[in-house]
Amino acid sequence: MVEDFFAAAYAPTPESFQRCIESIKSISLEAYNWIIQSEPLNWANSYFHGARYNHMTSNFGELFYSWASDAHELPITQMVDVIRGKIMELIYTRRTDSIQWLTRLAPSMEEKLKKETHKVHSLQVLLSAGSTFEVRGDTIEMVDIDHWDCSCKGWQLTGLPCCHAIAVIGCMGRSPYDYCSRYFTTDSYRLTYSESVNPIPSVDVPVPKDSSQLTVTVTPPPTRRPPGRPTTKRYGSQEVVKRQLQCSRCKGHGHNKSTCKEFI
Repeated sequence: MVEDFFAAAYAPTPESFQRCIESIKSISLEAYNWIIQSEPLNWANSYFHGARYNHMTSNFGELFYSWASDAHELPITQMVDVIRGKIMELIYTRRTDSIQWLTRLAPSMEEKLKKETHKVHSLQVLLSAGSTFEVRGDTIEMVDIDHWDCSCKGWQLTGLPCCHAIAVIGCMGRSPYDYCSRYFTTDSYRLTYSESVNPIPSVDVPVPKDSSQLTVTVTPPPTRRPPGRPTTKRYGSQEVVKRQLQCSRCKGHGHNKSTCKEFI
């Protein structure tokens, strides 16, 4: 059932999404109802309106989470400084690495585009005078080249042309690179890391000769007197215990040595 749920989340079309949740329904009606009530519009590929480039999780933030986890026991100023240093090194490393790239797209996107290109040889394109083309393979898909749209939804979901779109683009004598999201290009990657986080040295503040200039009066925070008569705590009367006199001469009680009448 878990596999069906993930398949439903990644399903590109409403029809394939429905097939996946019907499989879940046959196992658990309660789970099926929970999925319907969880608003698939916010998480399912087939209904999501925004562009998230096929990212379904926040795993790409794990590096930052690990930094924060390692430094969470430090005082806040030191924790921020540790994270700043990590970001500074990360930007430098990624900028340096990208200088060596010779491809038009970032390496991971270049590899994905090649995989889609290898599928083109089994497809047949029916040409049209307009911008919409029919592509036949295991399925029949419609490609709108002007709107960067394919009925398989792969182009829209990933930001890269799917195999059907690449087939049409090839028949038109154009380059598939011109139909990739600009965010996947090497130039955009380099632009992302073109700026630097500047190092921050420790600075010793000089102490002036007149130390009174450094005197800072710290006052309590401003408070507002609550309305009404203030309450007062009353203490009840307490019985005073009197100390009984003891004679230092005869060790008797009730008198002292000046009034002692005992014969010793």
